[in-house]
Amino acid sequence: MVVCDGGDFVSYAGKYVESYVPGCWLDPGPYGCLGTGMGYAIAARVAHPDRQVVVMLGDGAAGFSLMDADSLVRHNLPVVIVVGNNGIWGLEKHPMQAIYGYDVAADLQPGCRYDEVVKALGGAGEVVSSAKDIGPALDRGLAAGAPYVVNVLTDPADQYPRSSNLG
Repeated sequence: MVVCDGGDFVSYAGKYVESYVPGCWLDPGPYGCLGTGMGYAIAARVAHPDRQVVVMLGDGAAGFSLMDADSLVRHNLPVVIVVGNNGIWGLEKHPMQAIYGYDVAADLQPGCRYDEVVKALGGAGEVVSSAKDIGPALDRGLAAGAPYVVNVLTDPADQYPRSSNLG
């Protein structure tokens, strides 16, 4: 089961991550509330203890709900948490720069160790900075039997392509 929560990172997930079984893709939709992903992941794991559950969080969304990893640990609910960590609020920063030529309050902590947060709560995880290392990290996470963060460092300059009717 794939759960998504975030901006640009989840936009990419929607484009490139396949879900082949009805009901196995959960996200708050285009007007959903940021921060729902961990709750959805908890519910998915409780409802389907026999399935793999992966929640994909942008780092902004992780700031809203990563502490819910405590609930995953306390209730022994193994979930793989993939954090797309570009150190910015990409869905806000890039449009502000394009429209105004500057951005305000759109930067996060570069390279934040979200994996260490979950380790401190009793889970596990690692940092990944190369695309070739993502698959093996996901395999380790799925085999861990505990909440596991794959903290993927991504390029803050990369932005999901969007268009508008403006200009």
